Amino acid sequence: MTIKEEKSAAAEILESAPHSEPPNAVEPALLQELEELESQEQQVLCEFLKRAKRNRSVNGHIDELTVVVNGLKEYQMEGEWRAFRKINEKIAPDLHKEFIGTEKIQLKTTFPPIAEPISEVIKSRTSSRDFKGTALSFEKLSALLNYSCGVRGSMPAYNRRDITLRNFPTPGGLQCTEFYLVVNKVKDIDQGLYHYSSIKNCLELIEQGNFRWRVVNCCPQHEWLAEANAVIFIASDISRLAWKYGAYRSYRLAHLETGVASQNMHLVATALELGSCMVFGFDDERLDSLLGLDGLQEFTVLLVAVGNKEDRKSLMQEFTVRK
Repeated sequence: MTIKEEKSAAAEILESAPHSEPPNAVEPALLQELEELESQEQQVLCEFLKRAKRNRSVNGHIDELTVVVNGLKEYQMEGEWRAFRKINEKIAPDLHKEFIGTEKIQLKTTFPPIAEPISEVIKSRTSSRDFKGTALSFEKLSALLNYSCGVRGSMPAYNRRDITLRNFPTPGGLQCTEFYLVVNKVKDIDQGLYHYSSIKNCLELIEQGNFRWRVVNCCPQHEWLAEANAVIFIASDISRLAWKYGAYRSYRLAHLETGVASQNMHLVATALELGSCMVFGFDDERLDSLLGLDGLQEFTVLLVAVGNKEDRKSLMQEFTVRK
C-alpha cells in the first residue's frame, strides 16, 4: 500500500517531527520520501518519533541519533516490536482484586520514619521463628504492608489512566501478586482471614475466626506458625502476566515478582524490629482451598510469618539464672 492510499501514519509522522522550516517547504520533501516506505515502516517510524518526544531525557531538537537511541534500543527483534504493537492496542486487565460487600479495616497511612540505615537492615536481617505472646501493634502491621507492598502513585499505561505504582518492582508493571493474611494476634483486629487491598490501603475480611491450626494443617511440620502474630500469603494471578507475556514466561515472572516482594517484606519487618520467616513447605491444594483460589489461574507461591520477635539470648539467660 502506498502513501497515497493511506496517509494516516504519514500524517502522524509529520505531526511528530519537529518543524525547523515552514511546513509548506518541509512536507512535500517528507511526503516524497515517505511514499517510498511500506505502511508498516511508516508505523514504526511514527512510533519511534513519539517515543523520542515523550522521553523525559529528550530536550530540544530531535535528530536521527535521538530517534535510534530512544526507539530502537528497546526493540532489537522484529518479534518484540510486533508484540509491543499488539499490546499497545489493547486495554490491560484489572490489576486489583476486591472483595465487595465485606467488612473493611482501614490501615494507617502515616508512620514514624525508619532511622536505621539500609546497610544495617540488610546485615541484621535473619529468619525468625520465635515470637512473643504479645499482640502486634496495628501501626506496625500497617507500616509493614504499606512499605513493603503498598501503592505509591499511579500513571497512564496500557490504555488505562490508573495503573498503580507499587513499592516493589513488577514485570511489565502488571503486579500479579495478591496478599492474604491470617491474623492471629494483632491489636484492634479480630482473628480471621483477610485480603490486603493495596489500592484502598485496607484489610478486607474474608472469614472471621481462629485460623491458627487450619494454617498449620496446610503446612506440615511447621507447628510454630500457630505462634506468629500474622501469616501473610503471597499468591499470584497469572492472567495479568499472561495477557502480555503468554503462559510460558508468566510462571517464571510470577515467581520472580514473589521473590522481590517477599524480600521487601523481610527488610521492612527487620527495620520495624519484627521477626519474619518464609515458608515454602505447604500443601498446595489445601492452602489454595483455604484462601479460595482455584490453583490454576490464582495460586499460592509463598508464606511469610511475622510477629513480635522473641530474643533467644534473653530467654537462655533467664533460664540459666532460674536454674
